[in-house]
Amino acid sequence: MRVAHISDCYLPRTGGIELQVRGLAHAQLDAGMSPEIITATPAERGRPRIPGEVDDGVPIHRLAVNLPAGLPVTPHVGKRLREILVNDVDVVHVHGGLISPFAWPALRTAVKAGIPAVVSVHSVWTGWSRAFAAADLVTRWRSWPVLWTAVSDVAAAPMQEALGSHATVRVLGNGIDLDRWRPPPRTELPPDEIVIVSVARLAVRKRGLALVDILQDARRRVPANQRLKAILIGDGPDRARIERTLRQRGMDWVHCVGWQDQDQIRAHYRTASIYIAPSRLESFGIAALEARTYGLPVVALQDSGTNEFVHNGVEGFLEADDAGLADAIARLSTDRELREGIIEHNRTTPPAFDWPTVVAQTNDCYRAAQELIS
Repeated sequence: MRVAHISDCYLPRTGGIELQVRGLAHAQLDAGMSPEIITATPAERGRPRIPGEVDDGVPIHRLAVNLPAGLPVTPHVGKRLREILVNDVDVVHVHGGLISPFAWPALRTAVKAGIPAVVSVHSVWTGWSRAFAAADLVTRWRSWPVLWTAVSDVAAAPMQEALGSHATVRVLGNGIDLDRWRPPPRTELPPDEIVIVSVARLAVRKRGLALVDILQDARRRVPANQRLKAILIGDGPDRARIERTLRQRGMDWVHCVGWQDQDQIRAHYRTASIYIAPSRLESFGIAALEARTYGLPVVALQDSGTNEFVHNGVEGFLEADDAGLADAIARLSTDRELREGIIEHNRTTPPAFDWPTVVAQTNDCYRAAQELIS
């Protein structure tokens, strides 16, 4: 099957959607399919396109133009895109967020061309359902023969509200390389120091400053003789403010280490005890899934997409608010039996989000999309 993945952003940008699209495309290639990428992200600064570009066997079509900061905005969503789709594609898989200036017009082009289309929404539309529903008055998007999916129940709910009775939103989860995140055998006893890890872009939406408050609250709840250390992995516009706040509060036990690659993250996990994901608008939580696969207990909010793979008291704890997150960290820090029980479960029970499983589920969606226009 020939599949075109349409995404505003792709490598060299390295966000969650970009890495998921790449991972899915390469998993499909391994399964004998013919995926390709269509994106508005420039190949590099000042160079929108590289003729014949291929990413480890996956062709890339960049319909990009030179814009400040490499913004994924392009006029090439009509004739030029249609020519690629009509000649090369059996099904289109559109990956969108809340604001997708390339993906949404590209979807309309695919629909007009009569090509089966699957949409995966990678963000939470909470607060925007009525706006999307109102857009139907102009575009009639709710009547398009499209198979709509979201990466979690949390992301699917506001989409379903926007669609109403016009279509049913399926849940099509993200995937990871389980072998890469499977933990090595434990060869030594856990350290006396409890190490708390979080991996996220340091931006307002990810609630980095709220995480500082949560960690400070957890420290108050844990006996003074219990050593704590927290490692915040990631970079972004909020990093300077977070580091300034840590200095002002004398929280020298919390360390911002910046962006890290997967091998560096795994190295941190070897000595870690707890993973925390404080974001409320988390549509899925890939970093949290990787940490859970490695064996770490995950502490997250119950109304986030993390609840796709964390069940309260089993793989970690899902809490209603920030005070609950601090309390969960304190319980895991002081109750070794509780902590070790969850670690053992997570280390020996792999989650059902491996790439072969996700590829099979995605193919079911492709077949359903083809039936919509047959």
